[in-house]
Parts: sequence; structure tokens; C-alpha cells
Amino acid sequence: MGHIHVSNPIDPGADEPSLYDDELRRKTRWSIVWTLVRIASDQVFSFVVFVILARLLSPSEVGTFAIAVVFSEVGRVIAIQGMVQNIPRAKKLSPGLADTVFWTNLGMSFAVALVVLVGAPFIMDLIGQPGAAAPLQALGFVLPIAALGATHLALRLREFGHKSLALRSVLGNTFGGAAAVAAALAGWGIWSLVVQRFVSETVNAAMSWQAYRWTPGRSFSMAQLRTIWSFGFNLALTQIIGILPRHAMNLVLGTIINAAAVGINRTAWRTMELVAQGTISPFTTVALQTLSRLQTDTAEMVKAYRWMLSRSAMITIPALVGLGVLAPDAVPAIYGAKWHEAGQIAQIFAFLAVPWPVSAFAGPLLMALGRASTLRTLAFGQLIAVIVFAGLSAPFGLVAVAWTTVARAYLSLPFLMLFLKRAAGITPSDTLSPIAAPLAASLVMAAAVWPLMEAIRPHFAPLVAVLICVAAGMTIYGAMLYAISPNARLLVRHRLKMLKIAWATR
Repeated sequence: MGHIHVSNPIDPGADEPSLYDDELRRKTRWSIVWTLVRIASDQVFSFVVFVILARLLSPSEVGTFAIAVVFSEVGRVIAIQGMVQNIPRAKKLSPGLADTVFWTNLGMSFAVALVVLVGAPFIMDLIGQPGAAAPLQALGFVLPIAALGATHLALRLREFGHKSLALRSVLGNTFGGAAAVAAALAGWGIWSLVVQRFVSETVNAAMSWQAYRWTPGRSFSMAQLRTIWSFGFNLALTQIIGILPRHAMNLVLGTIINAAAVGINRTAWRTMELVAQGTISPFTTVALQTLSRLQTDTAEMVKAYRWMLSRSAMITIPALVGLGVLAPDAVPAIYGAKWHEAGQIAQIFAFLAVPWPVSAFAGPLLMALGRASTLRTLAFGQLIAVIVFAGLSAPFGLVAVAWTTVARAYLSLPFLMLFLKRAAGITPSDTLSPIAAPLAASLVMAAAVWPLMEAIRPHFAPLVAVLICVAAGMTIYGAMLYAISPNARLLVRHRLKMLKIAWATR
């Protein structure tokens, strides 16, 4: 049996708080680099697979699977996600904690899988989507596979092992995507998406064990479970409420409109996610580990929060603004003409460029502080708002639903900043000032790219026109940001200095 490696343990009784020192900065930066490598490879491969599947599958099939995934993801949080977060935030790690988390996750995953197996037909009939019952039953048994590697991954990430996570993700997505494409080409339809989940999770679990050489032991403890249960349960409940706003939209659209509407909305949202998550996830993935080390020092936590938000906003905001300009041309050109409406919806979703990065960091920050109740309050408010806004707008069509989604995000932004101020001392200025320059530069870019697209659209193939505009937009944005942002100039000079040093020491 292996043993738990304790890296830089923190004595709960120590007088000196954890500081955002050079060592933690170094670990954070390298973790962001490796997470960026992972996200970039994930996004490229996921994009290719998504394009192929979107061309092979119908909006109705994509929508039916999205409905099944709602219940599958809730089951995943119940079985795995809440409890495993006790590992990164533990001040001192013990074999008993790791064993208790592992065996609890595994047992709960089998229990949830059995509940899904029995309850799926009834649930899907109740919401008028009987075609999603069988895929949901199959997805339930993905949970035990995922549970096998969840604790190992958490242990590795606790040591900032994001390089291992990058390799795990690349291989899992590669094999899973390849299996899905092969199944879709063979005519398996919606089941090709189920195959993708099984293959990806199997590879992920195997790679997690390889990345952290630890064998679960017999140190499971009911006393330990009682100690961590409250946080794990509250966090799981918070995460369920947190993911339900996005998934509740699918249930509302499927019930009021149809599965095809779910597929179109899901494809538009997924397109935005491919753009936004690829630029912000490298930072938010590392944020929990970094901010957890700083939970006893408010000033240093605010400093780290501003640093990560500013760097991510430099990439995320222009990416979303650019999507807003180009989506109506890019989406049908890439996915096929049947997804034309998804391009219009994606253009509307791009207006989330401001609230998206802010809300993305709120979760890791509050989680690092152990503010599960605050997260739950925010998430529950979002859930109620989604149901109300989507329910009222769905009878008027998908465009109305998309605009109410954007409106809801902006209406909730002041409340989010209020919670951040109360929980962590982060002022609205701490949140808004890091994104001001990227937003201004992005708006200038959009004002230039929009007429350019109008001018060249009649003369080029759609994808060629999109690529020309992307290149022009990147150039304009980079020049504007360098001109108006001292942080951007400092970052560029630092990178150039590092390149000169690397070249001189060759």
C-alpha cells in the first residue's frame, strides 16, 4: 500500500500565515502554463470532435443527450465532486483523509448509478423526453469509473501537479473523441456521445493512478467522514445548485419547445464555452490551489485575485467580443447550414464578456475560504432566476431566451460583487479595474472588425473571411491594449526580457 505525500504542510496552530511569496507565485505560474497547455490541446481536439459530431448528428439528437447529461452531472456532483474538495483545502493531509474520501466517493458513485438505473424511465417520461432514458441509464455507470481516479487527481493537484493533469486530459479526450467519431460514422447516433464519456473517463482514471502513485488503504474512518461530511455535503449541494442554472435551461427548453431547440441552444453555448473556457480555465483551475494557500491573509489573497483576473481578462474578453462579431458567419460555416440559428444565439451569448470572467473566479475564491453557504446562496439565486427568466421567455423563441440569459447575468453582477466584498474584502474596484483596459481595447477591435467583415463577406468564402477578420482583430486588439494598459506593457517587457535571457544562456 502506498502512502500520502505531504507537500508543504501548514500547521493549523502556526503564527505565520501563508503568503503569496515567490515560491507560491512560481508554482502558480507554472501550474497556469501547464493548465494552458492542457486547455489549449483540449479545446483544439474538442473543437474538432464537436465539429464532426455536429455535422453527423441532428439538433434533436444533441438536445436529447444534453437533457440526459443534466441528471448525469447532478449525480456526478453528489457522488464525487463535493467530498473530494476536502483534499486541496486541507491544512494537513493524512492517509485517513485520503482513504475516507476515496472509499466514500466510490460507494456513493455505485449508489447513484443504481438510483439512475431505476429512476431514469420515470423521470424522462415525466418531463416528456422518453428518448433520453436509456442514454441516462448508461451514463450513470460512468460515475464509478470517474470515482476511481478522482481522489488521485485531487492529491496530485494539491501538489500543483497540473503537468500530469494536462497529459491525462489530452489522452482522455483523444481516445474518447476518436471513439465518438467512429461510433457516429457507424450510425450509432446519440450513443456515440455515450461511448465518448465511457472511453474518456476510463482513460482519465487510469492516468490519474499513474500520475499519483498511491494505493487506497484501510484507513477509512467514520470519525473522519463525520468531520469532513458537512463541508463536502454543503459544497456538493452548492455545486449542484451551481450547475443547475445552465442545465435547467435545457430542461425548460425541452419541456416548453422541443429537443431540437435544446440542441441549438446547447451548440451555441458550447461554442461560447470553447472560446471562453479555453482562455479562462487555465487561471480558474489553478485559482483554488493558490487561493487556498492564502486563505489566512486577506491582502495577499486580493493581490492574487487581481493578478489572475487581469491576466485572464486580457484573453477572455477579446475572445468573446470577437465571437460576437463573427459567430453568425463562423458557426454555420463550421458546423453546417443546419446550425445557422445557433450562430445567431452564440452572437448574443458573447455579450457575457464582462460577467463571465468575474463569475468564473467567484467560485474558487469562495471555495478557498470555505464559504459554502455563500456559494449556495448565490447559486440558488441563479437557479431561481434561470427558471423564471427562461420560463417566461421560452414561448417567444430561442432569441428571447438568449437575451434574457445575458440580462440575468448583468443583473446578478452587483450582488456577486457584494458577496465578494463581504466574504473576502474584494471591492468592486478590485474586480472591475483589472478588466477595464481589456474591455476598452476589445470594443475598439469590434468597431474595426465589424465593417471589415461586412466589406469582405461578398468576396471570400465564409471561413476565409472569418480567418482574415480574426487576424485583423488580434492585431488591432494587441496594439490597443499595449497602448492603454500599463500592465500589458509590463507583461510584454517581462516576456521579452525572459526571451533574451533564455537566448543568451543557450
